[in-house]
Amino acid sequence: MPQQEHRNNRNIWGLNREQWYQAVCFALCFLAFMLAESAVNARAADLLGPGRVNAVYALGLVCTGLGFLSFALLRKLIQGERGRKYAAFLAGALCMVSAILFLTTDQAALFSLCAALCLLSCGHIGGCVYYNHAMTFQGSRCTGRATGTGMALAVLLQFLIQSVIPLDIIFLISIIASILLVMLLVSRAPRDWVLADPLPYSAGDQSQRRTALILLAAVVLMSLVSGLIDGVITAFDSAGQFDIYHGVRLFYALGLALAGGAADLRQRRLLPLATACFILLSSISTVLLSTPAGYFAGVALMYVYSGFYIIFLTVLFCDFAPRTARPELWAGLGRVVRCFAAAAVVPSTPWLYNAWGSTVLTVASCLLSVAVLLVLLPWIVRGGKSEQPLSPEQALERFCRSCRLTPRESEVLQKLLESDDSLQIIATDLAISVRMVQRYVTSIYEKTGAKSRTGLHQLYTRHMMENR
Repeated sequence: MPQQEHRNNRNIWGLNREQWYQAVCFALCFLAFMLAESAVNARAADLLGPGRVNAVYALGLVCTGLGFLSFALLRKLIQGERGRKYAAFLAGALCMVSAILFLTTDQAALFSLCAALCLLSCGHIGGCVYYNHAMTFQGSRCTGRATGTGMALAVLLQFLIQSVIPLDIIFLISIIASILLVMLLVSRAPRDWVLADPLPYSAGDQSQRRTALILLAAVVLMSLVSGLIDGVITAFDSAGQFDIYHGVRLFYALGLALAGGAADLRQRRLLPLATACFILLSSISTVLLSTPAGYFAGVALMYVYSGFYIIFLTVLFCDFAPRTARPELWAGLGRVVRCFAAAAVVPSTPWLYNAWGSTVLTVASCLLSVAVLLVLLPWIVRGGKSEQPLSPEQALERFCRSCRLTPRESEVLQKLLESDDSLQIIATDLAISVRMVQRYVTSIYEKTGAKSRTGLHQLYTRHMMENR
């Protein structure tokens, strides 16, 4: 029975087994990307010189963004489940081979080619993992905690690998092991509908378009602020003046963990507010970079903000993606926008800092931070207006939206509420298998908190009474 499957499939934090697999996969993918990105920058400093690291970093961001887009494109072109898995495994193999080559070669041209291929394939894998993450956690009230905790643990592992046991062979083994584990978990297909094309939401929903514009505009502005600060500290790190991968890196893990917890509060409205506040504080980071003590404080502040910023563009885009006609694109689109926007400013920030000092960058960061706050203001304050009584159809739609049900789950819920039909009859009416109906019913129970069909009726009746 679905109720029994629902009970047996639960775990701590309200996550089922499939969601735990996906949370681990997401954290490992994040670890692999951080290791690859830092390795590319370190090798670029050795082979090309510290002065070219920012340019290499920017090109790496562009390659990563293109990799995310390549996943959405290939998913559109490849319709079969087997073909999609083969494409993911091919990207994983390319990532591992190119990582080995760019870490071991002494030729600048071969390094550049292999580094680009590594980050491109890493982005493709990231697109796959982000999509699976969005579809597996759709409607979950624990997405923020699972995502933030996993990413924070990945940062701690990176700290151990690069600071406590900084051996090249350990570094290489860590990258390869991370990619192999990600490929293994990707092959498990977290849910039946992850590799299939989901039933889309209405393309004409104006509120969805407004949400998309707010998300995109906010991430562009946040990425510009992050790029201004990140460009300066990357140049300092490559020149050997300061180290951004030792003790101060732990503040990144702190920011990710705090932001993950904030994301699950007050229906996501607390996360944009907290992110806007931290971005305002991080604007003063460049002022503190002139001395070692100030540098530590400035980078620590930047890392805490980065944790909120990364959780913002991860959790909110993963929330939004299943409600679009192209979830495979929207799940990782926050990352794509971040890569391209940051790449636009990273190469020039060291020159601006050296020519004009921290004043120009601080003023620019403050102005961009205020713009972020203005963009997010409608999101932060929404939800407090009084409304007219809802019709039964509107009440059902509101109930489905409040529980973050997908279109197909909403259809199944309507059948459950309006009739006493068996799951077999519901499956026949919807032209899907009984097993799929059971999976949708299980998901509905998870999202609403109901334990049975009777409890589902009681929850919906209470909702109707409250919205008369």
